[in-house]
Amino acid sequence: MQQLSIGYARVSTAENRQELGLELQIRALESQHCQLIFSDQLSGSDDERPEFNHAVKLAKRKAAAGWQVKFMVYKLDRLSRRTVKMITTIDDLTQHQVQVVSLREQLDMSTPTGILQYQILATFSEYELNTIRQRTRDALAELRQHGQTLGRPRLSTDVEQKICKLYCILDYPVNDIAKVCGVSVSTVYNVAKRNHLSQRKLTLTNR
Repeated sequence: MQQLSIGYARVSTAENRQELGLELQIRALESQHCQLIFSDQLSGSDDERPEFNHAVKLAKRKAAAGWQVKFMVYKLDRLSRRTVKMITTIDDLTQHQVQVVSLREQLDMSTPTGILQYQILATFSEYELNTIRQRTRDALAELRQHGQTLGRPRLSTDVEQKICKLYCILDYPVNDIAKVCGVSVSTVYNVAKRNHLSQRKLTLTNR
């Protein structure tokens, strides 16, 4: 049977300056003889991981073709920032006959000990999810009791009108509008859309 070890490394911008840098993870994966190593360096959400998606698809495809595939990470949280999604990823790969291995936690889903570790993680993951849900329900109930709602405060009318006026000046960069009004670029676009202003591209040049 043909064998393939796929490594995956991930860092945010901040992490790469610290102990869990990309080079450290890659060296560790190379020491375990990974034939292919994919890596993402990002600061966004878990959905913004193109190399991770490529690695998972390749692992599943090779396993379906009869290969013995290992999906290796330096640390379990490299699979996801969220415990629930991490568990879901492990479960998905395992169901596709891909063995998940974490070097730091010494998790190997091809062994009874690794399966036990996974089951313990899954139990704590479910507990964590239920706890978060309960806290959210309690927070919403408390806010409703005081006549408040949960979420970001709406922009003041003055700020929204200022954004609209500046947005209508076509040569005024969107980045500058955001800075002047103390909001994010996405907020500027949301205000423009809400007020049915014509869409224009992001201008990166500062005035």
